[in-house]
Amino acid sequence: MKGIFVTGTDTGVGKTTIAAALASLIKGDGVDVGVMKPFASADKIFSTNYRSEDSALLAKAAQVDDPDEAINPFFYSIPTAPFIAAKIEFKNEVCLSAALRLYHKLAAKHDFMIVEGIGGIMVPLTKNKYMVDFVKSLDLSTIIVASSKLGTINHTLLTVKVCNDFGVNLIGIIVNGMLDNDSLLNYKVVEAIQELSNVRVLCVIPFLKAPNLSAIRFAIERNLDIHKLIFM
Repeated sequence: MKGIFVTGTDTGVGKTTIAAALASLIKGDGVDVGVMKPFASADKIFSTNYRSEDSALLAKAAQVDDPDEAINPFFYSIPTAPFIAAKIEFKNEVCLSAALRLYHKLAAKHDFMIVEGIGGIMVPLTKNKYMVDFVKSLDLSTIIVASSKLGTINHTLLTVKVCNDFGVNLIGIIVNGMLDNDSLLNYKVVEAIQELSNVRVLCVIPFLKAPNLSAIRFAIERNLDIHKLIFM
């Protein structure tokens, strides 16, 4: 057992809630799971304990007491890519080697890791490094979270291509927020994503009016064998 990296086809596709739900389910399977959101940005500090709301949700789901600085070493208070935020805030830019060291330190404490990215796979972290470079350095199995909105096939295939070009180990795609208004079209979209990308669609999460952790966890649990996922 090692861990899973959760990336997305875009920002706002549900990566954090799905990553947290996976962490909660794996914890429920009796595995000591650690979590990490190496890079985060937001328009305000979430709380005294966690600068990022995403980090707070991940930590709660995994039931860990690791410090915020370990879970989220790079936080920027401007909701944009770290490369841009660092320039605007006059902060030091992301140091991938430092983030990697902190990951290995956390991984040594836990049996399994869930690591969530920021935005999509090509979000710039520095002038020369992108999210995919960090994913590759972690050497973790990777899941792509895709939305079900118009254009998702294009966005998903682009994400898969970049991952393949960089040698990232893709183990599956989770399609999130599928509306139940045309079951045949929905089926064909999912079928096309799997056929064209040659990557398995692990599960399809229906549209939820209140996509909270509990609801997402239930939807994943109904469609995905968590025990098998741990050993993929």
